[in-house]
Formats: sequence, structure tokens, C-alpha cells
Amino acid sequence: MRLFTAVGLHASIAEPLAEAAPKLLPAARTAARIRWTPAANMHLTLSFLGSVDPARLEAIRQTLARVEQPRLRVTLQGAGLFAHAGVFLAKVEPSPALLALAEQVAASLEAVGIPREARPYQPHVTLARSKSLISLAPSMADHPAFHQSFEAAEFRLYESITRPEGAHYEVLNAYPLRRDRRSSS
Repeated sequence: MRLFTAVGLHASIAEPLAEAAPKLLPAARTAARIRWTPAANMHLTLSFLGSVDPARLEAIRQTLARVEQPRLRVTLQGAGLFAHAGVFLAKVEPSPALLALAEQVAASLEAVGIPREARPYQPHVTLARSKSLISLAPSMADHPAFHQSFEAAEFRLYESITRPEGAHYEVLNAYPLRRDRRSSS
């Protein structure tokens, strides 16, 4: 099983992103090598677990159920690229609350033998992937779809299932974030 944890994006956030994203990549209309993320698959990854033996799933579910963090505000901060990886993305503000959630999820997973990713956590929403070089259309960089915010009330454990038409993400568990007056940070 290929697993990851993430905050899912509600359709009211994801659909405008999916509509605006192709407008920011000027060569996108002719570049057949760009794979767009469908709105239904958009998420903010917290931790990528990679390939996991299904026998470990129950321990992972139990440790994630113990994560105690308040609800938080997720704020998109414009479009960006991981050019070296061919990833077009929506940047996400690395708020203290989001970083605390990602840290607690990673620490919980470490406790059951899932190592942390080697690279530092950079919150983002993947919009497209390409095997060729991609660039942004600067005139569209301030599109309102890339400057939205929402309250995250839960995080999820997903399984990534590869299909001929692309990846499908199956929600295995949802973990509520607690109501807290200080949750807007």
C-alpha cells in the first residue's frame, strides 16, 4: 500500500484551483506530458509514508488517532514550482499551527517505525506534474484562486492507488482536529 496523510481540499477551494491552473502554464495546452491533478484529488500533504505492508495499517491508524491538534486555518499564497521535480503547485502558508500538525503526525508515525522524509516539509498543493520543463505565466500569478483560505477540521490517511487513467486517492481514515478558540493561527 502507498500511503500518505493530508488535509483534503473542499470542492469550493479545489475547483477554482483546477480551473485557474492551466491558465498559468502557457505551454500547457500543447504539452501532452503535463498530468493535471483533478479537483477531487487535491490535498495538502502532511506526511508521505511510501509503500507500507498492509499488516502495519492498524498500528498506523491507532497512532494517528492519538494526534491532538486544534483546527487550523490553511492559507494559499500564490502559485509556484518545484522546477527540479516538474511540479506545479499552490503555495501554502507554513503557519505555526500547520507546522505543529505536520510535526505531530511525523512524530506519531516515527513511533510505529515509519521514517520521516529526508527533505524539509514545504506545505503545498500539487496541481500538475510534468516530465518536461515548465514555467509560469507571470501575468496570472496573482489569480484569486491561489489566494484562498479555509478551516481544516480534519486530516486523513489516504491510500494512493495507481490506475491507467492516473492516481486515485482512497480515504482510509479521517481524524478530527479539535475545536479550539486558538485554532485560527
